[in-house]
Amino acid sequence: MKGSGFLIGAAIAVALNAGAHVAAKAAEPIVIGLFGPMSGERSALGARFKEAATMFADDLNQAGGIAGRSIEIKIEDSRGNPREAATLAQKFAQDPAVLAVVGGQTSTESMAAGPILAEAKLAQVAPTAGHPDYVKISPYQFRTTPTHASMVQPHVDMLMKKLGMKKIAIVYFKDDWGMVTNTMMSKRLKELGAEVVLSEAMIPETRDFRPLITKIRAAAPDGVFLVSHYAESALFMQQLRQADPKLKVAGTDTLNDPKFIELASGAAEGVVMPTPFLASAPEAVKFAKAYEAKFGKEPNYYSAFTWDAMLIVTSAMKDLAAAGKPITRQAVRDQIAAAAPLKGVSGSLKYEGSGDLGERQINYIVVKGKGYEPFN
Repeated sequence: MKGSGFLIGAAIAVALNAGAHVAAKAAEPIVIGLFGPMSGERSALGARFKEAATMFADDLNQAGGIAGRSIEIKIEDSRGNPREAATLAQKFAQDPAVLAVVGGQTSTESMAAGPILAEAKLAQVAPTAGHPDYVKISPYQFRTTPTHASMVQPHVDMLMKKLGMKKIAIVYFKDDWGMVTNTMMSKRLKELGAEVVLSEAMIPETRDFRPLITKIRAAAPDGVFLVSHYAESALFMQQLRQADPKLKVAGTDTLNDPKFIELASGAAEGVVMPTPFLASAPEAVKFAKAYEAKFGKEPNYYSAFTWDAMLIVTSAMKDLAAAGKPITRQAVRDQIAAAAPLKGVSGSLKYEGSGDLGERQINYIVVKGKGYEPFN
């Protein structure tokens, strides 16, 4: 009997310890990795990632989290460097607490991280990686931004219909995004009868654009299509306006950040660009007001697409918890792919057979003074 009592006591102790372990596990936070350029020339965009993700997590945690578990964002700085992005992906992969990843900012850094995250079975939702090859890496890659290909026609319409350009100079940043956009745009413009009088790469870290501007003026275009990031574009615009104050300029949505206007010091005035997000849209108004109240600035599409990336990831986790299923890396990925449509701040969110969402509404804006206004 003494032996039996001992065994029963031991069994009870094991059960209690097991229960304590389960309870402790249930109380642990759910960790989501986030990476982007938190420092360097594109840090204003990384700041948007951080602001939107932490705001989302704060709101969700105040509402009770996911099945009583809080959300924790593990934020890492890629500096916009693909090698650093790959290192961070390895860091996320080796941390068993990380169950999904949001990032990065450029297609180049997102694609550098992609194979590593896929091998670790981590779903990667990139807010602003539009390169066609990004979602081809594996079934673990998703995005919330329109693809480069889907933006070709809105860009063409902006240049030819809205701005009346027939002879166009394309200045593109020499990275994956810039080069593929230049190729697709040059092809489509020529198909529609426009003349691409110059197609010139903007070399990273260039500070003197005067030789390039001389080429542009010699080509005598109706206007310039600027496919570049906000910091380099601001400097380019300063030097262009010194040489030609009136030449029409349109850019990509990468210029949709107040930092572009600030750094250009007045030279950005009149630059037109598309935007896949409007803070005044009905689905975005509540989010935009809360964002501005918290951070003192209106959200842009970097903010909105990061918010929606967080919505996609956490909704998948909620669905798993509601079904009584464990929240694992593989399960999160599978639920993202299979989830019903969600209503995000940038529109409807639904993946259908790939990591791409359906067609997004595109609007146009123009730099006026210290901000942006609708351009019709």
